[in-house]
Amino acid sequence: MTGRLLVGVNDVMPVDYTFLSNPSLAVIYYHGHITADELISAATRFAKEPSVEPGMTHFFDFSRVSSYDIDYPKYLAFMAQLADIYPQNIGEQLFVFYAPEGPAAEMAEMARRPWEWSKTTIIRTAFTLDNALHILGGRREDLIELVDSLSENTAARSE
Repeated sequence: MTGRLLVGVNDVMPVDYTFLSNPSLAVIYYHGHITADELISAATRFAKEPSVEPGMTHFFDFSRVSSYDIDYPKYLAFMAQLADIYPQNIGEQLFVFYAPEGPAAEMAEMARRPWEWSKTTIIRTAFTLDNALHILGGRREDLIELVDSLSENTAARSE
């Protein structure tokens, strides 16, 4: 695993990411209450990461979103800039959204809509982790361990 590492319970940011290898996978994860400013900040940091590879598959874990408050004009203005981060000439790119029903699924749908214009970004949404893993091509122990670790951190924060 490269990129950000989870050090402790208090280190989980509302929106953060890490990178897994073999094969390469960008994992973007969300926790608790999410705002447009947090989304924009994380996406801006992510775009500057040297580990980001053209065409890299992305796994978006919305499963721990409890609520969100999005300034839609600000969010949509930023999303319009994503063409610079994800140019259409790099070929197809898969985004898998893991989003159980409720606020997580609502937020995933909000994140999916701006990509409807893309001819190369393929987005698949799964309501369960097993379905998300199936879309990714099967079980990935490194991803399962990360999701479990994030879930444990979330449970510890709420105690």
